[in-house]
Amino acid sequence: MSRENGLEETLTAIKAALPAKLRETAYAIACDLVASNGEATQGERRVVDLLRHRLNIDRLIAAAIERAARARFRTL
Repeated sequence: MSRENGLEETLTAIKAALPAKLRETAYAIACDLVASNGEATQGERRVVDLLRHRLNIDRLIAAAIERAARARFRTL
């Protein structure tokens, strides 16, 4: 991903490799990874947003997946 256009190439490869029925699952895993360390950085949020757009995840579905990820990794 550190190459020029590396992120774009990575997102293209992810979409090409995933069957449509697993795109929401992949998005959920990405959200879990971001949420697992407690606080998402601006860069992490941007990559997840780019992934959502690239995988054509509906905004309402994405919001539910993101909320569930936050709930799973919330600490006291």
